[in-house]
Amino acid sequence: MLFAFVLIPIGLVSTVYGVVLATERRRPIDLAGALLAAAGLAAALLGVGRLLSERFF
Repeated sequence: MLFAFVLIPIGLVSTVYGVVLATERRRPIDLAGALLAAAGLAAALLGVGRLLSERFF
């Protein structure tokens, strides 16, 4: 359960930072920001899934 509580804030922070990078920087930093935002969102959703179900992964 602790892993879920760690994944959610890390995922949310990296999503927000990735969106900021993707919208305010030039290439290739904006591409890296878009990938970071997607990875952060996946991490946050993985944390929520782990929080809701103990057998999620």
